[in-house]
Amino acid sequence: MLRLGVLGVGHLGKIHLKCIQALRDRVELTAFFDPQMNRAKEAMELTGIMPSHSVDHVLDQVDAVIIAAPTANHFELAIKAARAFKHIFIEKPVCLNINEARALIKMCREADVIAQVGHIERFNPAFIAAAPLIHQPRIIECFRHAPYQERGLDISVIMDLMIHDIDLVMKMSKAGVRKIGAAGYNMKSLNTDVALLRMELDNGCMAHLSANRVSPEPMRLTRVFEKDYYIEMDFLSHQVRKVTPRLNQEALVEFIDVPKSNAIVDELTAFLNTIENGGRVEVSLDEAARALEIATAAEEKCSGSAVIQRDDNFISVMQ
Repeated sequence: MLRLGVLGVGHLGKIHLKCIQALRDRVELTAFFDPQMNRAKEAMELTGIMPSHSVDHVLDQVDAVIIAAPTANHFELAIKAARAFKHIFIEKPVCLNINEARALIKMCREADVIAQVGHIERFNPAFIAAAPLIHQPRIIECFRHAPYQERGLDISVIMDLMIHDIDLVMKMSKAGVRKIGAAGYNMKSLNTDVALLRMELDNGCMAHLSANRVSPEPMRLTRVFEKDYYIEMDFLSHQVRKVTPRLNQEALVEFIDVPKSNAIVDELTAFLNTIENGGRVEVSLDEAARALEIATAAEEKCSGSAVIQRDDNFISVMQ
């Protein structure tokens, strides 16, 4: 049975601890660590396991780790895990910057360890149900809004929320990015709290993304326009609609069946499957680095300006 550890047991880390219980026939939660004693104590009460006294103590006991620490710690923890030849599940964004991401990719390849990134919306049941209907998107619209919270303010709304939709756009379009335009505004934190992003892709697809973490109500909605119809995915209610416009008639609206599932359990299952059976990683470091690269470019366009939109050629730094 695979021995699993968790590094960071804050809000998201505790969710991982609970989801691991659903996989206890395949994995054993062996150890966890968090430098904040109150979090470690809560996790101990939740799991019945004594907290480890260091990261190294966790790595000595496990075959794989989940990294759910703050983004600023991702690179250091992941590099340490790779050097110890431990498989890695790391939450998004994969690292703070593209240089860290590139170094991590290199290290994981040299250590021959599996690394998967927690772009959880790939496993959202609404996206899974809609995927067979998405072939050649012409326009993609994404709205990801959330109420204001104290958590996550160490990074911008682009890295916190919008990066989910950047990853989905790249997955759905299957194309590179030719141009981007971005605008941002910081209302409650030192980082961008409201952001708009326009992406022009190599195959002609256009994507318009809106992220907002000072919204009165949550919203996670994506529309994908194909040639003759569009798909609407609600990532909160897990509803999918296929809408086909008709001349001089009401649009034909079909509700797509969405089986119930737990996205975090599903992404951890995919991680375990790759470790045990090999094959393609569901959300690879390369894919996560690509999303990080685009998010970083959007941040740079938003930085230091209140609602300024500029169009420039997007030049990849991953080459």
